[in-house]
Amino acid sequence: MERRGPFRLLCGGPELGADPGHRSISIGVYSRAPEVPYVKERRGRAVKKLLLVALAAIGGLLVYRQIQADRAEQDLWTEATDSVPTGS
Repeated sequence: MERRGPFRLLCGGPELGADPGHRSISIGVYSRAPEVPYVKERRGRAVKKLLLVALAAIGGLLVYRQIQADRAEQDLWTEATDSVPTGS
């Protein structure tokens, strides 16, 4: 008697497989599609794009904060060096 794996037994037996000596992927409830190389490549590109966008956002935030700090310092210097007092 031929020894069968549980997947082949549940999914219809040897007519789904190739040779009895070779393992085959059965089509059934418990089978899973093999990873396709281009899917991993697309995931890699998506992660790279996401990291690039996050890095750009962080860079933009740092530039914005530096501009705000420069404006505050400029306002302080303008107030300190103004020749005419504000209340007069």
